[in-house]
Amino acid sequence: MNRRQIYHGFLLAWLAAFLLLGFLVWSFQAGYLMVVIFLFLSSCVYVLCAFLARCPRCRLPVLLRPVRTFGLEFYTWSIVMPERCRHCGTILS
Repeated sequence: MNRRQIYHGFLLAWLAAFLLLGFLVWSFQAGYLMVVIFLFLSSCVYVLCAFLARCPRCRLPVLLRPVRTFGLEFYTWSIVMPERCRHCGTILS
């Protein structure tokens, strides 16, 4: 398994955990709060992952996507890891 398949596997496991948690605890007294806390904590982990998942060649984050607007370069996050690095074009394995 390459790095991209492992990342997509974790993404599917997170989605399954979110749906399972949502269906199981929503009827509790503070179930909605558990779901909000889960989303907050998992988004914090995702931000760390977005900065730590780097291209092996150019060492730039692969989950950050450059967007040029009005001559400025902004970075947006992508939830799906690309096949190639957006900066240098190296195949991510």
